Amino acid sequence: MLSSSRWREPDADLDNENITDYYDITITDDSMKEFRLDLRDGHIGMVSESMGENRLIAIDECEESASLLHWFEEHANRLQKGFLSVGKIFGHDSILRFPTAADTVNCSRAVTRGVEVVASSIVVPEAGLHTYSIRIRLLTPDDGDEYMTPQERGFETCQLVSRHWKISSWDNLQHDGPPNVENVRGEGVIGKYPLLFEGGFRDYETGDYGQLEEGEDTEGWFSYQSCSQVQQSPCGFIEGFLHFRPGSISEPSGDLFDVRVDPFPLKIGKPMY
Repeated sequence: MLSSSRWREPDADLDNENITDYYDITITDDSMKEFRLDLRDGHIGMVSESMGENRLIAIDECEESASLLHWFEEHANRLQKGFLSVGKIFGHDSILRFPTAADTVNCSRAVTRGVEVVASSIVVPEAGLHTYSIRIRLLTPDDGDEYMTPQERGFETCQLVSRHWKISSWDNLQHDGPPNVENVRGEGVIGKYPLLFEGGFRDYETGDYGQLEEGEDTEGWFSYQSCSQVQQSPCGFIEGFLHFRPGSISEPSGDLFDVRVDPFPLKIGKPMY
């Protein structure tokens, strides 16, 4: 998911006795949510129509008088450290909200037989969802010691066949008691069956009659997003396996093998952006 927030210029008349109690700092392009600086208590809060009069405090690790400065500083710090990255949204450079592999607390990374999987999540409070992103690619010689040649890994290409997720969740932020565990299995991912090759992938989707339809070759990562309800899992972890076929589904060159997806957290992190 890409951040589509934009900065807003204050429009309050400071000489007006009926000055507003807050300033809008950012708003999403679809106006689903805003971040506001509350002039009464100094807190930055996130509000949306779906939340009614409620607000979520965006940052709470500092003195209230410094919340706005710390909020900006932490955002810049995450970008500088590479915890967030930049991508395109509607042709414009934007900040990707999903944590990168550099953020080892909030993102997981695993490599199996040359297939790399990076996974992380964000919370979307206005929709009541945890949204997670899975990024997959086949390593290339530019990746150094982790690279495996086609002879070493046993295939030139491989194609995603199915998935198995294990979702462990708690209904409290302290992780008290045993988790609720849900196992989810299915074919492909969101109706897609990407075929990986060094440097990119070929897209395959399920057609109207259940057959696989071949798409175009694309450079870089194959990535997709899905979600789970916050109400069902306020905090927890997702882990599992992606099952790949060497060669392709239509022309296999070996047995199915499991590609590990290491655990990544589902949580409401702060600061929120």
